[in-house]
Amino acid sequence: MKLHTISINNLKRRKAKMAFLTIGLMVGIATIVTLVTLTRSMSSDIERKMDEFGANILITPQSNGLAMNYGGISLGGVTFDQREIREQDLAKIKTIINSKNISAIAPKVLGGIKVGSRDVLLVGVNFDSELKMKQWWQIFGEVPKSDNEVLLGSDASKVLNAGPDDSITINDETFTVVGVLDQTGSQDDTLVFANLSKAQQLLGKEGKITLAEVAALCSGCPISDMVTQIAEKIPDARVSAIQQVVEGRLKALDQFKRFSYAMAGVVVFIGSLIVFVTMMGSVNERTTEIGVFRAIGFRKSHIM
Repeated sequence: MKLHTISINNLKRRKAKMAFLTIGLMVGIATIVTLVTLTRSMSSDIERKMDEFGANILITPQSNGLAMNYGGISLGGVTFDQREIREQDLAKIKTIINSKNISAIAPKVLGGIKVGSRDVLLVGVNFDSELKMKQWWQIFGEVPKSDNEVLLGSDASKVLNAGPDDSITINDETFTVVGVLDQTGSQDDTLVFANLSKAQQLLGKEGKITLAEVAALCSGCPISDMVTQIAEKIPDARVSAIQQVVEGRLKALDQFKRFSYAMAGVVVFIGSLIVFVTMMGSVNERTTEIGVFRAIGFRKSHIM
């Protein structure tokens, strides 16, 4: 009788135990493969979706001054030799090497206006781009479609005492409020939004913008590379990455990956423990059988 014969006969006698061990190993391997595959797939999907929510690159005019503000509180400041950004220059962003990583470009023109006796900030936007970038917006009413329609932030709506279907007057022109933003907790709550071209006309800034927000996909290339490429195309503008947004997204993805790999590690450990316990049990059983064979006269060469 050989050792492999003993092993085979032992497996035949313990079919249930062998089946349990085989199924356990198969489930463990399948779980590991599924976890790793699912982690990679979900990480890519989460990264893509996170990149679509909000801007991570900001384009502003060049200036030789510093704005004094903190936490939304303006303390003044001195700015001189500030150049405007031409709206037509934004088309150059689509010509950069990594243009395929650009999800959306949202130009804005800002300026102070009077609505009745109230001073408010008017923001001209391209609503299609703005809604693509700010998918968390909840609007009570509709999105402005024509030049004589506006959208109010939640706080602006309360201050101006205006809601959907009401009218407000800006520069002796009448505008219809077609929607009100649900509270966002950001500066958007205090703004009056209008179509970009109309806002440029009201503010006397035809063909010019105050800033542009860019939503760039982080997975294709580093944000720093895209910032450099955009700055080369628009040298008169200051292009910067919103580091807090970028680092927050990368940190969230890293934590998700670590959790998934930790779960895979636990499965590997449990599977290894099952195999180890089973092997030790088999070794103990074989030790007893080999001892019996040696006791009745079998030599080591006969058993092995």
